[in-house]
Amino acid sequence: MREWWELVTDALREIGAHKLRSLLTLSGIVFGTASVVSMTSLASAMKTLVYDDLISMGLSRSFIAFDRGPRSDARTATDLRHTGLRLADLDALRALPGVASVHGRNLGQEYVVNGPADRRRIRIDGVDAGYLEMRNYRMTAGRSIRPLDIANRARVAVVGSEMVHDLFGSADPVGQTITIDGVRFLVVGVVAPIEFDIIPADFSWVGRRIYIPYTYLTRYYQGESRVNQALVTAAGSAEFGDVLRRGVTLLRQRHGGTEDFEVQNEAADVLSDLAMADNILGGWNGVMFTIAGVTLVVGGIGLFSVLLISVRERVREIGMRKALGADDAAVLQLFLAESLTLSFLGAVVGIAGGAGLTVITELIGRQFGKPFVIPVNIPGVFLAILFALLVGVLFGWYPARRAARLDPIEAIGGV
Repeated sequence: MREWWELVTDALREIGAHKLRSLLTLSGIVFGTASVVSMTSLASAMKTLVYDDLISMGLSRSFIAFDRGPRSDARTATDLRHTGLRLADLDALRALPGVASVHGRNLGQEYVVNGPADRRRIRIDGVDAGYLEMRNYRMTAGRSIRPLDIANRARVAVVGSEMVHDLFGSADPVGQTITIDGVRFLVVGVVAPIEFDIIPADFSWVGRRIYIPYTYLTRYYQGESRVNQALVTAAGSAEFGDVLRRGVTLLRQRHGGTEDFEVQNEAADVLSDLAMADNILGGWNGVMFTIAGVTLVVGGIGLFSVLLISVRERVREIGMRKALGADDAAVLQLFLAESLTLSFLGAVVGIAGGAGLTVITELIGRQFGKPFVIPVNIPGVFLAILFALLVGVLFGWYPARRAARLDPIEAIGGV
């Protein structure tokens, strides 16, 4: 260790003696390591943001059972008797082990809606208590649909934010009444669509609909206690795959084996989207690493040239060292130590520069209304140091080897 410390000290002394040359040599390594640190940090932060966006949809541990209705070729009594999902199916799903919640939903049609300011044809959706929260839609005023509304089939409505001005003008909609297909409903809240930071998903349609208790549509429009959808969410402690299999098995048993429903694994869709995000970001990382690698190679070429110049300038010194008993390995270590010291210094400065770039990127994001945090990627830091030292070894080996092979007599003579 003492020997290597002396070698590093000698290398620092040599670097300090040629400050401008050393700075120019460091520039390529600095830019390369800064690129590695900043790009890995940015990619990691973007991956986290994409994951948060997808999981914020509330479907990472959920599946949806869809009512397909009676088959067009239904002939047997069993087929005719089992004609889609029922409220009783939702209760049965809620009783399954490992199920955290079951939300019913009825997809209504467009109805004429009369408000204090104007009338519009608007799509009406019947939702369960907690459904809007599960989807992470934002309540901008008032409240959402409550369990008591579901139980009483209450005539209450949550209005999409984009329909507020059309129906109410500049007035506050909460507490006012609207008529849907001639029936009066009390407006209890206003909902806005989920907003994503990264992924370009468009949920603006959420703000163009009106939401009422799904049990109201079941009783007065769907008939026979029918329900269009059941959103089933597994508990955090449960195995999602088991919950999914038990749910499908239960519905098949209750429906006599008929295919009057289908199941969509929303969790699998989210995982697929996450895998796609991984592939996209992985490809981007590959491009960024290529750019950083090219920059490091350019820095290595500069390091190679500077060390060759250093060997030529220190020929007599090398000859004197050999004459005093230094072997080839000692001379080799001397110049490799200088190469590695330059590379390490470049990596340290580059890491600081990469961290600074992440801070600048955060500030730019805030200026454009996109506040996010880009933590420095620790694996990227170690990777940058490793690449820089690798460049130091690869491009410092030949000049060091050349210095080690010098004949001491010729070196002292300056040949």
